[in-house]
Amino acid sequence: EKREELSSDSNKHTEKEVISVKAEVEPVDVVLPNDNLLTESDNSEKVIVDPVTDSEHGDKDIQDVVMLDEFVSSDLDDAGDQKHGDQSDDISDLLEHKGIEGKKLKKYEKEHEEKKGNKITVQELANSMSERVKDVQQVLYQMTGKHDIKLTDYLDSDQASIIVEAFNHTFKLVDNAKLENDLYSDGNNMELIPRAPVVTVMGHVDHGKTSLLDAIRESNVVDGEFKGITQHIGAYQITLNGDKKITFIDTPGHEAFAAMRAHGTNVTDIVVLVVAADDGIMPQTIESINHVKAANVAMIVAVNKIDKHDADLDRITNALLQHGVVAESLGGDVIVVPVSAKEKINLDQLKSSILLIADLLELKAVYNTRASGTVIESKVDKNCGVVATLIVQKGTLKVGDIIVAGNQAYGRVRNMFNADGGSEKVAIPSMPIKVFGLNNVPNFGTSFIVVDSEKQARELINYRQDLLNVELSKQPAIDKSNILLYDMVDELNVILKCDVMGSIEAICYSIGKITHKDIRVNILYKGVGNITKSDVLLAETSNSIILAFNVKADTQVKELAKQKNIEIKHYFVIYDIIDDIKKILTGMLKPLKQEVQIGTLSVRKVFSVGNNGSVLGCYVTSGLVKKGALVKLVRNNNIIHEGKIKVLRRFKDDVKEVTAGFECGILLDYSKEIYPESDVMNIFEIIEEIRVIQ
Repeated sequence: EKREELSSDSNKHTEKEVISVKAEVEPVDVVLPNDNLLTESDNSEKVIVDPVTDSEHGDKDIQDVVMLDEFVSSDLDDAGDQKHGDQSDDISDLLEHKGIEGKKLKKYEKEHEEKKGNKITVQELANSMSERVKDVQQVLYQMTGKHDIKLTDYLDSDQASIIVEAFNHTFKLVDNAKLENDLYSDGNNMELIPRAPVVTVMGHVDHGKTSLLDAIRESNVVDGEFKGITQHIGAYQITLNGDKKITFIDTPGHEAFAAMRAHGTNVTDIVVLVVAADDGIMPQTIESINHVKAANVAMIVAVNKIDKHDADLDRITNALLQHGVVAESLGGDVIVVPVSAKEKINLDQLKSSILLIADLLELKAVYNTRASGTVIESKVDKNCGVVATLIVQKGTLKVGDIIVAGNQAYGRVRNMFNADGGSEKVAIPSMPIKVFGLNNVPNFGTSFIVVDSEKQARELINYRQDLLNVELSKQPAIDKSNILLYDMVDELNVILKCDVMGSIEAICYSIGKITHKDIRVNILYKGVGNITKSDVLLAETSNSIILAFNVKADTQVKELAKQKNIEIKHYFVIYDIIDDIKKILTGMLKPLKQEVQIGTLSVRKVFSVGNNGSVLGCYVTSGLVKKGALVKLVRNNNIIHEGKIKVLRRFKDDVKEVTAGFECGILLDYSKEIYPESDVMNIFEIIEEIRVIQ
């Protein structure tokens, strides 16, 4: 409707006239990352093209044409032909008023042509103002004198401000870091409502963590056929006493717990530390205790295998005391529950203890705000695309919401499924939920948050990527001295170089899903940054290929790679890397060989038998016979010889094949006695089946 209105009324308006736009139409923001971000500042800037209020109308809802994002410049080619008909006459006055001449501007561009930080493309700026691209190009021509202005050419903030004002819009620079802060602001009058506790099970590798989780699931039987809970990709939820819920994170290893903390997130409220009653405190038990203390979360100790004859609860509590864990029996505040996952002893006591601690912690969350939380698992499904399992920690997540996860993944939530596999429309705090619709695989342990639009999502992603790149640029080079080199035997050695760490994690995750019993991918080295000479030399030594994702190799590195015959493969899409690796692995797989019978020969006459083989006169009774085919000589239903047909003739002519119903002469690589009429030769062809990595 807006396009039709513009088209019909475009000739009625001069440069200074305005068109009314509905109040819900918002000005379009364009991200302009700050150049200083790469060196000192963590801030970034963006251009906001604001509507110009017409003072004659005195109405702020009356504004110049500011269109929605989907109203791209191509839609305005007809409607806007006369809108700016006389506008170019004002460009020179504007430039003179600005005090910037074309030559000076051209020189400024050349000095900064390698910088892409604080810039916006011609196309993006035109779309932001809802102006025609060719009109923006005309302004640039008068500013710079350049004829070959491309849609992808970058403009800095000074150039953009001149162009914005030339079209009678208002140019503003806004701190982009404010976007992140505003998203996490709850505002006023946010009601806190109780939520379920989130529990992580930790402990030594063989102390029964998984067994305890399985026992808890089995003990929560709703009826004789169905369980009250189904494990759901890393998390599940059980219901107690009708309405009480407990969420379990099925990543009991302390490495996963630490990884979440490394990302700045702490989804766990309570840790259940499992200690075997017969083994006692072990090294990983101590590591788990240290992680729990560092995270400052509540802890319950479950002493498992209490049914064993050598179980000693007092010995365990005394050993815990040496590591700063004081049990209630010794005057401390840590609940110690003796349990048996095998015999299902005291499982109800353990669950009651979890609910007791949850009540003491007074776990609450805001429900009526934008949802945010943590990614606890993610994968790529060949049918559904990216699938992410989330724990909502604040707000209510709804189908249709647009979320940003970490610094690389965003998208609109198409579907949500709960821990039991049922479809959900909303997800509340502490609820584990599986979502579909993200454009990329989010990293484990990263946070997610709901944003207002996909455009805002892209801005937030770009801002976070810039911050990450600043941090990565400060890190020292990775020491390669301890890297093990493997012989390439049914193995593809890979050196992976990416632009950001998030890309590395996503690519490694996807490569890890490529499995085959006869071949595998060995990521020998992975790092952030452009390809270096050291990478090429390592590739030469280890017989590796180099996969470059959104990174480059300078001229010297390319020349060295050419000299060393090292292949550098460049990619910009993760799926292309995965597809290429599958093709390479397919080429490395040896084909499966299969014998297929193609014919049968009966021996009619033996002409000669010698060291070079037997010359035989034969009749093709079925199928066909080919020169070089495999022959199995059968006598009395026993195979007495396997060989090849060295020569195949019809009369005196060499032929490639003879079909059924014809006679032929063959030279068989067999020098023992052959019995005509009774001996039969079955003819086989070796068929090679190419194996493909799916």
